[in-house]
Amino acid sequence: MSQDKPRSLEKQVKINAPRDAVWRAITEADQIKRWFALDVKVTPGVGGSVWLSWPGMASESRIEVWEPGKRFQTRSPERPQVATDWYVEGEGGETTLRLVHSGFGEGADWDAEYDALDRGWSVFFQNLKHMLERHPGTPGQQVMVPVPVGSVTLDQAWQRLLGPGVLGLERTGERTFRARAVTGEALEGEVDLWMPPRALGITVKNWNDARITVDLNGCDGEVSAWICLLTWGLDAPAVEALRARWQPRLEGMFLPAA
Repeated sequence: MSQDKPRSLEKQVKINAPRDAVWRAITEADQIKRWFALDVKVTPGVGGSVWLSWPGMASESRIEVWEPGKRFQTRSPERPQVATDWYVEGEGGETTLRLVHSGFGEGADWDAEYDALDRGWSVFFQNLKHMLERHPGTPGQQVMVPVPVGSVTLDQAWQRLLGPGVLGLERTGERTFRARAVTGEALEGEVDLWMPPRALGITVKNWNDARITVDLNGCDGEVSAWICLLTWGLDAPAVEALRARWQPRLEGMFLPAA
């Protein structure tokens, strides 16, 4: 009889930012809210905790390792075999951030979670890199929209998202795009994450170099999406206006055309 062996996934990103700035971005609540979760509470140090909240879900993990400026580790009390380790390395103006997410078991449920986290960390790391390199010290706000499940295939969902019903996105080069969104806005910028038909990350020059990220979950016939608009340097009324224009369109992404 074979014995299940825990699996781990590892992500690494080089960021043109000082080591201290990267450490603060992953350990301080007001910084984490600029690229990751909508609401965050951190009690630093061994025995402390990290509480994260997104629309419709929240999680809390215990801090098991705390080496300021170098490494920290968290574990979920509900699943202590799963650990998340963060390593911060480098000197001067370039820092390497490495994440090791370990303790995943075998089976369909574990496979789905592993794949979703592998993709999700790619999205979040690009958010973090963009924030620290292009918006250092700038306040940021997110508009995060969980899109209801649709009885479509992943490819259909991807095409609908990129098509005129939502983004109206056209690739104009290896890393550039232009779009005529369903809101009527003309957008342009860079494509920095392209993982069809699952994940997309683009920067939008029109919105002060903001970002739009997409993560499609599920399987054919049971598709859902997390769509996020990350902004930096926009005041609250501008962010709320953005939400008012986009959230109804995004929530209706899978609905049949009228």
